[in-house]
Amino acid sequence: MALQKILLSLLLSLLTLLGLGLVQPSYGETRYKKFQRQHVDSRGPGGTNLYCNTMMHKQGMTRPTCKEFNTFIHENIGTINNICNAPNIQCKNGKENCHAGVVRVTDCNDTKSSPPPNCSYKATASTRRVVIACEGNPLVPVHLDR
Repeated sequence: MALQKILLSLLLSLLTLLGLGLVQPSYGETRYKKFQRQHVDSRGPGGTNLYCNTMMHKQGMTRPTCKEFNTFIHENIGTINNICNAPNIQCKNGKENCHAGVVRVTDCNDTKSSPPPNCSYKATASTRRVVIACEGNPLVPVHLDR
C-alpha cells in the first residue's frame, strides 16, 4: 500500500512537471523532426542576439542546461532536404552519410552570462557551407555535423 502511494505521488509529480513544461518528453520525435526543431527556421532572417535568445528558449534548448552552440538554417525545408542529394562526404564521426551545401544561417553561442533557463546567446548571421548527415529512404537530414 505504501509503495502504491509513493508511485502515485511520483506519477502525479511527473504529470505536473510535464504540464508546466519543465520536462520535455522526447518520445514520438523522429531524428528528422528533432533536426527541424533544432535547426530549421525558414520564416525569420535571424541574426540578432534577441533572435537567438528567443529561439533557443522556444525550441527547448535552454533546459536543463544551456546548449553551448546551435545553428538555425534560414531556408525552406525542401532546400535543406535537397542537400541530402549532394555527393556523400565523410562526417566527423567517420561515417560517409554527410552532404554539404551553402545556406543562410544564424549561429547562436552561449555567452555563459545567465543560468538556465534564461540563457544568453550571441548571434552571428552568415551564408556559409554546412555539412548535414542524412538517413532514410528517401534521404532526409537528421544531424547538423558542422
